[in-house]
Parts: sequence; structure tokens; C-alpha cells
Amino acid sequence: MPQCSKIGFFLALGLVAKAAWADDATTAADLSRMSLEQLANVEVTSVSKSPEPLRRAPANVYVITHEDIIRSGATSISEVLRLAPNLQVSQLASSSYQFGAGGFGGQQQSQNFANKLLILIDGRSVYSPLYSGIYADTLDVMLEDVDRIEVISGPGGTLWGANAMNGVINIITRPAYLTGGALVSAGAGNEEQIGSARYGDKLGEDGSFRIYGMTFHDGAAELADGSTAHDGWSKGQGGFRADWSLPQDVVTFQGDLYRGIENQPGTDDTVILGANMLTRWRHQWDRADLQVQAYYDESERNGPAGSGGFLLRTYDLEIQQNLLVGTFQHVVWGAGERLNSYEITNAGSLLFVPPSRNLTLGDAFAQDTVSLGKSVQVALGLKFESDPYSGWSTLPDFRVSWDLSNLGVLWAAAAKGIRSPTPFDVDVQEKLGSIVYLTGDPTFTTEKVNSYELGYRVQPASFVSFSLSPFYNVYDDLRTIEFGSAPDFLPLHWGNLMSGATYGVSAWGNIQVTDWWRLSPSFSVLHKNLRFDTGASGLLGLGQSGDDPGDQAGLTSSMDIGSRLTFDASLRYVGSLPDPALPAYCELTARLGWHLSRALELSLSGTNLLRAYHEEYPSPSGEEIGRGVRVGARWAPQ
Repeated sequence: MPQCSKIGFFLALGLVAKAAWADDATTAADLSRMSLEQLANVEVTSVSKSPEPLRRAPANVYVITHEDIIRSGATSISEVLRLAPNLQVSQLASSSYQFGAGGFGGQQQSQNFANKLLILIDGRSVYSPLYSGIYADTLDVMLEDVDRIEVISGPGGTLWGANAMNGVINIITRPAYLTGGALVSAGAGNEEQIGSARYGDKLGEDGSFRIYGMTFHDGAAELADGSTAHDGWSKGQGGFRADWSLPQDVVTFQGDLYRGIENQPGTDDTVILGANMLTRWRHQWDRADLQVQAYYDESERNGPAGSGGFLLRTYDLEIQQNLLVGTFQHVVWGAGERLNSYEITNAGSLLFVPPSRNLTLGDAFAQDTVSLGKSVQVALGLKFESDPYSGWSTLPDFRVSWDLSNLGVLWAAAAKGIRSPTPFDVDVQEKLGSIVYLTGDPTFTTEKVNSYELGYRVQPASFVSFSLSPFYNVYDDLRTIEFGSAPDFLPLHWGNLMSGATYGVSAWGNIQVTDWWRLSPSFSVLHKNLRFDTGASGLLGLGQSGDDPGDQAGLTSSMDIGSRLTFDASLRYVGSLPDPALPAYCELTARLGWHLSRALELSLSGTNLLRAYHEEYPSPSGEEIGRGVRVGARWAPQ
């Protein structure tokens, strides 16, 4: 597309600024860039629930680092996730996003939400057990406190459980001892105003703590005819974290509290509220460790008068142990129990019968990783999970990695994943007047996938690295809409009569052009070959499985211009959507940071710079997303 060529202007701007900025003082920011070798050896924990270097992890995993987040200019987790090339992220409205991995990113018209991806914040699941999927407007942390985000494409059910069907996103925040002192950040622009503050300090001889608060306001998007969507929103959030480190024990205690108001066109506002508290204790021996984690999460959503709402309380307890057995064997096992207790206020045409339940989810898992010499590792895992609607499921996982030394790392995986039924699948009733035209299905079963992946990571030279991951996924029992009994065939009901396969590839790399300029290209390709099973109604067509682009590509440029300026630009291309149709588009974000001193940074950021407005999902579910320009300041005296 012609707009994509505009990236050249921004890259040229950075090159000119680099030539003009001759100050080589050592007052540069604290965002020192990792070398490609250091990036390859970043420790990840989401693949095997134990630390391992990224280069050897046998999964399609991409790590968004703390530096990536700060330099991107993003102000929300939803926008930060655009940095992951193995994800598809679409903004539908001012406060609404949907996320997908390997397809199935949602099809709003069919009430099929992006429900096959699990997101965790410090081990706390933010996946909704009511409707399935993620409420992006509740997905917030203070970005300056995020250590890294590990994004895994492919099933993660053996270690993380149901609903990690197509992938896992693990948002990991920094321990309190790394966030000492004060930090104040603020930004304002035509689309958004945001502010946050944090303070951390020692807590006795062995502990540290931090407290934070943040607030923002996002302006309304536009409708297709150019009128305002009246969907601006505001939110405030605060929280704390405390960590104690003893010779053999580490204890963490943290919590958050938020409240948001979302404007609705022509009616009252929607109010969202939530709070959570989490504690984790880890004890270490010479060749083993034991971790116990518990959390409580409460979320509430109240829509305009007559539209209903819900209150959800989640209680979770998990135990996990890592064991080194002999010289070449590593075992991790664990078990957990989760209670979801909810009350739904039925109103309007969407009802839940019964309107309240207590749903218990239990699991037990084990994974054994064996080293065959110095270069080959084989991991075999198995999880048993009990879902309140569908009973027990068995989730196996097999992974092998082969370290070829200077020739890179080759890995392969085969795994099973599921999406558990929710009240929206089983208990829902939708009405037209007094007529019930759609119901849930008490016999609705789990959606299933058998996934087969290959991967290759290599750093052939000190200035270049890349990763390539083809996949083939076989799906069964996907959700459909089926006819009721004759003569009127009402009510319709949910069924499990779609199956088929998807296949594709994702790839990304890093090119250290000079010591001050890095380019990071990426692309992904997805093909879907689905079908209806015998007896299916075929209502709404195969497109109800998800309105997914067939290809995506990106290019990120990161420049250190002298010792005081940083310039980052990210160009993304998203292929056309098939059903409902939407043309392919390109968009660009950019950020210029100026470090006046070690304590103070000023920035100028722009989002969606290639056009005044664009759609990322077809109307009426998708709205026109506007260009945004913002100035910001960040003050962190140390």
C-alpha cells in the first residue's frame, strides 16, 4: 500500500537527527540496549514453568522486554501486545480490543469472541470464565513496572490449563527491589491523556515495597459516517507490591484496585470495577524448590439501565515443585483448584438461566525434561483437568530441542489444547420479544486442537538473528449454531459441529545495522481449512470461526541518536479480513525520546500516523480509530 512507503521518511528523520546530534556525554538514559546474544539468552519461564534461556525454549515464544515497552510509546497492555509478531491485535472501539494467535481472533456478528488465548498477570488469570475471552478494558498494569511479556503461540494447556488453546501471554512485573525511589509519568494529546506515579523503598532488612497510582482518559472513536461514536472512557487504578528475600525463601504480596467509566451512545455509562490480591511463597533447596500461590480476584460490570451486569469472584490456589533428578533430568509437577462464583443481573434480551453459579475447576500436572547429552532435551508432560460442565480432560504435550551450537537451535512440539465450556455456551438464553430464539446447550463439550509445530532459531553472525516457526493445527468440536426442533426449528442452540485444520508460519528477526541502529522485521501467514460436520446447519457460514487476516508483517526501527535521543518507529501491515470483509491496511507508530538528564525524559509519540482514521474490524462492530499525537514527560530521580 502507498502509505507503507512513508516509513522511509521517519527512518530518514532519525538518520538526520543522528548526524546532527554530536553530544557524546554519558548522561544517556537507563534504557541500555541488549545485544542480540543477550536477547537470545533472556530467561523465560512460561514454556516449562521454570527458567530457561529463550534460545533453547522449545516453543514459538516471543519476549517483549522492558526496554521495548518504554521505547514503544504505548500506554496500555493492549497496544504493547502489537509488538509481538506471533499475535493478531485488533482495536474495535475506544476501549475494546480482541486478541488472537494462529487465527480464531473472534467474529463479533456471530457472538464468537476471541476465546482461545490465555492471559496471565504475574500468574493470575484474567481470562473471563463467564463469556470466555479477555476484557481488554480491565487489562492494565503500570507499564514502567513490567519486566517482560512472554507471548507463546501454540497450546499451553499442559502447564497452564484449559483456554490456553492457541497460546499464552504471561505479563511479568518487576520485583519491588528493582523499582525503588519515585517515578512520575504524564502525557497529553488529541486522543488520550494519561498520568501515573510510583514510589518504592526498603521494607526492613530483607524486604522492599512499591505503591502506584495511574489514571487516563481516552477520547471517542468515530463511526463509519464520520460522526462520533460517543464511547470515550476513563479509568483509575492503584496498587502495591511487597517482596521479601531470605536465604531460602522468597515471599510476594501484591494487589490492585480499579474503577472505570465507559460512555455509551444515547444512554447511561457502563461502570467497571475490580480488585485483586495475590500472595506467593517459594522455598528453595539445593536441587529443588516449592512454590505455593493463592489469589482472589473480583470484577464487576454494570451496563446502562436495562442491560444488566455481573459480579464475579475468583478464588485460586496452586502448588508447584521443581526437582532436579540425577544429572540430566528435571521434573516439574503441580496441582490447583479454582472457584469462580458469579451473579448475573439479567436484563433485556440476554439472559442466563440460572443467573448464578459456583464453578470449580481442578487440575494436576507433571512434566519430565530429560537431557540426552549436551545438545538434546526431550520434555513429556501430561495434565488432568476437571471442568464443571464437561468433566475430565487429558492434555498431553511432547517437546524436543536440539542445540546445533553455532548453527542454531531446532525444536519440535506436539500438544493438545482445549477451550472449556462457559455459562455463555451452556446457560444463555436470547430473546426476540417473548420468543426464545437461541439457547445454550447442556451437552456442549470442549473445543479441541491437536497442534504440531517446528521451530528454528539462529544467530549466524553477531549482527543478525532470526526465528522461524511453521505450524499445523487440527481442530474438532468447534462451536456452531444449530436448528431446534421442527416445525419452527426454534430455539436455535449452540453446537460442536465444525472441524478442520489451520497451517502457517511466523518469523521474525533482528538486524544490528550499526551499534546505534537496530531493525526488527517480522511476518506471519495463516491458512484456514475448516468444514461443517455431518448434520450441521451451516448457519452463519464458516466465517463464524473468526474473521482473521491471512498475512501480517511488521518492521520496527530503533535508534540511539547520540547519548540523549532515542527514535523508534514501528510499521505494521495487516492483511484483508474475509468475512465480514475489510481491506488490508498499513499503520505506523513512532516515538522520539529526549533525555535531558538521567532523571528527566521528554517524548513525542504518534499512533496511526498514516491516515486520519482507519478501521481494524468492519462496522458496525468496529469503529474508525483516529490518529493520535501525544507529548509526555517521565521523571525518575535515583
